[in-house]
Amino acid sequence: MSNMTPSNEREICDALRKYGKKVLSEKVPGSEGRLQPMEFFYGVIFDQGILADRAWEAPRKLKQRLGHLNPHKIADMTEENLKKKIFVAGKSLHRYKKIANWLIESSKLLVSRYQGSPSKIWNDNPRSDDLQRRFEGFKGIGQKKASMAANILVRDYGIPVRNIDYRGVDVSGDVHVRRVFLRTDLVDRDDVNAVVGAARRLNPQYPGELDLPAWLIGRRFCRPSDPECSRCPLAKVCPKIVSRNARSA
Repeated sequence: MSNMTPSNEREICDALRKYGKKVLSEKVPGSEGRLQPMEFFYGVIFDQGILADRAWEAPRKLKQRLGHLNPHKIADMTEENLKKKIFVAGKSLHRYKKIANWLIESSKLLVSRYQGSPSKIWNDNPRSDDLQRRFEGFKGIGQKKASMAANILVRDYGIPVRNIDYRGVDVSGDVHVRRVFLRTDLVDRDDVNAVVGAARRLNPQYPGELDLPAWLIGRRFCRPSDPECSRCPLAKVCPKIVSRNARSA
């Protein structure tokens, strides 16, 4: 268990929420340019093991190479043929060969369950927890990417959820988020469930509200080595346990 008192935790939670509101107008990966539904869907799948900016750009580059982003056609491709388009010498779109399988299998499910239209995942006024679970049903999308997708949709794209209830949208298990939760002592172990549980307890009406500010702070200030604690928005309330680090994916 963390050694934080409720008042300490509340200060950190409030500071995270305050920073989150400040940066909402910024362009962050996944929210910029109002990606088309198919680009967004495939971007979520690409966003693993590479920089977020590169992952969100990958669907557009894949479209240039394929001449389309038609899930019906991608579902019918062989892995080898898709790999030839993804892994072009010197201009590879990803580092993992398994991304081809993820794209094909996710396209098959998209076609069979959602008629090949990603917007059908979210355009029926779903419950917030159902929205996150729907993304988790696709191969290559786990808790981290499903919660990220749900957060971007409701926060940046204004997708409505039933009863305007965001309790089912969690923080992600991203390495930056976990590191910030560890170093602020909101959790005392590098465990996704512990981080998700802490966010639910601290901000029950919308746990995922803490995701963007924690992710940006981890990326910009609370780096694995040489963190810039003096510049961090949490500087006044954070216990600065910089000896704690989160495991990379």
